[in-house]
This record gives sequence, structure tokens and C-alpha cells, in this order.
Amino acid sequence: MASQVRRLAAVLLSTTALAMAAPAQALAQTPEPSDPPIYLEADRIDDLAEGGYVARGNVRVRQQDRTLMADELEYHPQSNRVIARGHVVIIGQGPYPQYADEVELDSALSSGIALGFASRLERNGRVAAASAIRDENASMTLRDAYYTACELCENGEGNPTWRLRAREVHQNAEEQMIYYRDARLEILGVPVLYAPVFAHADPSSERRSGFLFPKIGVSSRLGFVYQQPYYWSLSPSQDIVIAPRVMTNVNPLLYTEYRKRFWSGFTEFEASVTREAEIDSDGERFGEEEWRWHVFGGGRFEINEDWRWGFGIQRASDDLHLRRYDFSERAKDLGQPIGAVNRQLVSQLFVENRTRHRYGSVLAATYQSLQTVVNDDTLPHLAPQIDVTQIVDAPDGWGRVSLNGNATHLTRELGSDYTRASATADWRTRWIAPGGVVVEPFALGRVDYYNLADLPVQAGQDDTDSFTRALGLVGTEFSWPFYRPGEQTDWVIEPVLSLVAATDDPERDRILNEDTLSTDLDESMLFEPVRASGYDIWEEGTRANYGLRATAFWGETGRFRAFVGRSERLEGDASFGATSGLFEESSDYVVAGEIDIAQFSAEIQTRLDTEDYDVNTLQAAAFYRGDRFRAMLGYLDTSDDAAIRGPQRELRADLLVRMTDRWSAVARVTRDIDRDLSRRQETGFMYRDECTQFEIVYQREDLGIQSLGPSESIQFRITLFTLGSLDPEQ
Repeated sequence: MASQVRRLAAVLLSTTALAMAAPAQALAQTPEPSDPPIYLEADRIDDLAEGGYVARGNVRVRQQDRTLMADELEYHPQSNRVIARGHVVIIGQGPYPQYADEVELDSALSSGIALGFASRLERNGRVAAASAIRDENASMTLRDAYYTACELCENGEGNPTWRLRAREVHQNAEEQMIYYRDARLEILGVPVLYAPVFAHADPSSERRSGFLFPKIGVSSRLGFVYQQPYYWSLSPSQDIVIAPRVMTNVNPLLYTEYRKRFWSGFTEFEASVTREAEIDSDGERFGEEEWRWHVFGGGRFEINEDWRWGFGIQRASDDLHLRRYDFSERAKDLGQPIGAVNRQLVSQLFVENRTRHRYGSVLAATYQSLQTVVNDDTLPHLAPQIDVTQIVDAPDGWGRVSLNGNATHLTRELGSDYTRASATADWRTRWIAPGGVVVEPFALGRVDYYNLADLPVQAGQDDTDSFTRALGLVGTEFSWPFYRPGEQTDWVIEPVLSLVAATDDPERDRILNEDTLSTDLDESMLFEPVRASGYDIWEEGTRANYGLRATAFWGETGRFRAFVGRSERLEGDASFGATSGLFEESSDYVVAGEIDIAQFSAEIQTRLDTEDYDVNTLQAAAFYRGDRFRAMLGYLDTSDDAAIRGPQRELRADLLVRMTDRWSAVARVTRDIDRDLSRRQETGFMYRDECTQFEIVYQREDLGIQSLGPSESIQFRITLFTLGSLDPEQ
């Protein structure tokens, strides 16, 4: 009998028929020495009249980490047939359990059938079939089968939110393909899409070419939009997506994405092209038809452990192409050192060196503006910029010294050319004095060389200028944190004071400011020894900076933090403009704070005028995250005096209200208060369960661009988890 039990278990456990296997634990049998131990457990084992036997009641068969459980198991040695019935569960053959009402394997031990089959798959997928048949070549055929990421209806009542159903599904092991006959997509049990035949690659196979989910939308500018992506796997290391877009109001557009991996790095590109005239918000054409396009891309490659090089490309045929066709103006972050500012594109080439104590880079860049009022000929060509920083550890207790060299060369088609070379030595350390006072002394010295050309010609002056300047500063920052524990709340109070003395800048009137175009005083900048973001602006004279930080902690997550501070210029002239908050001898007050209480949080950062405490800048945001209600409210305000382009006031709101466990109302708006228009607003409804997210959203966009005009659309955003997304914005 032991031999028969061993043969029975071998039939179940040594074959991968139907990708199933089995556990058990009570009655140990004596296997062949070369076989792993096999355990069979059941409430009762009876002999059959024709030979073999049947095990009944809580049957378990286990070999190593594979387990089969069933209500009943029959073994017929004459035909080598094994039948498991009733609540069959197989664990250990794959990452997920498999279920069946009945499992039978044939005498060749290479094929079998399961009735009432169900299983979990990768990424929370689920599959069920009336029958599952495994062929001799390890291929699988499922009949009356369906796939879903929703919970299976075990009692047979109701329907999942969606399922992909087919009369027959065949998994070809050799081709690594899955074929469907009479496939249909059902939503709540109602067929919405049908295909007599359908095929896709096996999830376990390498990448395969094929069609992706289409993208569908309707807008007043473009009309009805249908974009059908096709994924083409060119090789194991590269692929391309070709996505023609058809629109009823305008000519078709071709969009493509390309990716390639190398042993040392990667490259990615996206591009679009069409031939069309300009279009307004209603899809009306005007002007001449032209080729209109955009290209975004880049790459990064490792030369060795410390060195790498890369490039980035951002270009568009005209200022409005991206916004006409609803493309993002921001390219993917591919690790390039220069990030483009708002409504500006940058193309660059760079080499970088990074070690624990050294950083070096050489880069070149060109720019393109997407603002119609900016002439691209006035934008600089950066070729090259060289930057090297070396950190040197000082003796114990004396901190570190940072040595930096930087050289920048800018040229323009229209405007002045600029060349600068700088060498800097920066020392800083940190000491803890008696009583817990933190003392951080610092010193900096720098030499700059400038060569300027094509300067505006004035009477008696040349259009070129060359000069050198030597600059330096010393200072110390003091902070004294006090900690006060409490029964419910712990407090940390920290006054901060820094004193800085800097040399005068005798050449300030000869400098062209190219690298510190805007400065906005905030908490992080207030105590910096050098508050200019670049080299051209030098803050001369002596100054004192002081502030107070307070932080409170309570409970597990409760937190409150506040800061107030300002700067006093004791000697020297103003170096920054009127919009910076540092123009007056007494700077604006910097106030910042944040609070986190259970489901509510808020943060604020503001600058108050030094004389009348008027708000010069204000950024505030509040968040609430409840079970039924979520909201975000943000506000930006700059006054007439502080704004570079005049007053700017903006309100942002994002609201979600759960009406039921699955249905929610959503609303989003970005409101330009000064121009009295909503730049972007959305209202709609969202349905979400464990396998589906569906949104129907009305969207209106008005960027204030006269030739473009506002655009309205109704969008359907459908995501079937594990299958894909039908979303015009992705």
C-alpha cells in the first residue's frame, strides 16, 4: 500500500498538469530514497474493488512545499488515473492558490482536466472557467472562461464590475501566446465590446508587439478624438509606440514614443507631427497650413562608476503647438542638470563626475520660449558651463572647506555676450558651546573674472568690457534650542541669530546679471551667507539675521511648527530688487508655519512689509482627508509692490465627496482672480471599486491666450485594473 500511495502522490505532485500540486501532513509513507518524503492525510482510506483505493474527508497530500487539499481522492493504478473531488485547492505550484470542483490526470501523467477551475494571477488578476484542459505539450485550454480583477462571485449570483469573457481561451506554451474565440468585454454582465477572435502575449512571455488601449475624447477645439497606440517591440532592449490620432475638427496627427536600454544607460524620445493651420477654441482654422511638431527626449549613460554623460532635447515648431493638441509642456525628468522654467524649453548636453568629495560638470544648452512676447534670438546659448567642487575635510573640530571653480560663456543672436570665471573657497564648521548653544562660524572668499561683449553703446564707451573683482565674507550663526517635555505636548523653542560682514563690490555697476534673475526671501534663504542664487549679484556690507522657531509634538502624528524672522542691513547698499523682500534696510518679515491634526493639515508661507505689515507674498494650502470628504484649498497672492509682472492672485481647489461607498463627486478649479477667469476647471463623477475606476468629467480650459481661446471637453476616463486605461490625458 505504501508503494501505491507513493505512486498516487507522484501522479499529483511530479507533474505540472494544470499547474497544480498538493500539501498534507499526517500519515508519512516510505518513499524511494531518491524521492522527497510524501505525506498523505485523510479521515478515511478504503480499498476499491478493482484495485486502488479512495481517501475521503479532509484529504491532504504534501510533498515539500506543494499541497493538494480535497474532500475525496481516488487512485486507479491499472489506468494510472487520479481524481480529486470537492473543494480542490492546490498550493505551492505557483505564487497563488488554484481551485477546482474536480481534477483528473491521465495515465501519461502529462495532461489532465479540471472542472470548475479558478485561480489568482499576477497583479491581483483572477481567472475562472467551466473546464481547464492541459495538453501533452503543456498548453492550456479554458472553456467558458473569464478574466477579471474584481472579486469572483462564489455563490454564482451577481456579476463583477467587468470581465473579459470568451467561449474558449487557448494558451499556447510554445508560442507564448493566448488566443480567444468569441471574446467579449462585459460591464456589470452586459456585453459592450465583441471580437470573434482575439490574441495577446502570455503575461509570462517576453514583451510582444500589439495594440494598446485607445484614447478617446471630445473637445470644442479638436472635436471627437480617437488615438490608437500600437506597441512594437523592436528587440529585448528597445521598443516604440506609434499612435496616430484622428480628430474631426482638424487634420490627423502622428504621435510616437521610443525607448532603448544600453548596457551603460538609456535613451527616451517622444514626438508628434501634423500639417495644419492655426486653430482657435472652436476648431476654426486660420492662417497657412504648416508642418507643426514637437520633440522631447534625452538619455543618460554611465562612463564608469564616477563619470556619466547625457543629453536632453526639448523643441517645438511654434509657441502653441503643445497646448493646441493637449500635450504637456514639461518633459519627463531624465536626470539632466538644467530644468526648464515655466513656458520654456531647454536642450542640453552634459558630462558629470560625482564622488563622495567631488562634483564636476561640463554642459552646453540652448533655450526656446513658448511665450509669444519673447524673441528666441534674445535667449542665450550656453556653451560651455564648467563647474567643479572639491570638499576638503579640515582637522577635527574645524569642519570642512569647499573649493569651487565655475566658468560660464553665453552668446546671443540679439544682445550682449557674457563670459565669467570664478574661484571660491568656502569654510564652515559647527561647535556646541556650554549650555547647548550651537555655534556655526563660516568664511568665504571668491575671485571673479568678467569679459563682456556687444554691450549697448553709450557716448564715450566701448561695447566690450573686461575686469576682475575679489570678494569675501565672514560670519557666525548662533542657535539655542530649548526642549520642554509635557504630559500631552512636547515643545522645542529655538532662537536663531546670524551675523555676516561682506566686502564691498566695486564693480557692481559693470556687471550683467545673468544668473540671479529673481530672488524671493523665504525661511531657507534668510540665514544663508550668500543669498544670491548665482555669482553675479554680491550682497555687500554687514547684516544681522534673526528669527524664532517653535515646534510642538503630541499624540502619534500631531505636529505644529512656526517660524518668524527678518534681516537687518547694518551697512551697505541694497543688492536685490524691490520684489525680493531684501530691498529695504529692514527686510520683510518672513513668517512660515504648518500644522497636522488628525485628518486636517495646513501650511503657510508669507512675507509681510516691514513698515505697514501688508502682505507682499502669501502661499497657503489646507488639506482635509476624511472617509467621506477630501478637500484641498490653495491660495497664492503677491502685492503690487512685490510682483514682477504686477499683482498675481490665484486660487486652487480640489474636492471629492463620497456619495456612496463607490460613487464620488469630484471638482477641481484653478482660478486667476486678477484676470477673473478660471484657467482650468473640472466637475464630474467618479466610480471606484477594487477593480475599476471610471470618471466622467466636464473640463474647461482658458489660458488667457487670445489666439488659442478657451476649450471645453467632456472626457471619459476608464481604468480596468490589470488591463489598462482609456484616458485621453495619459
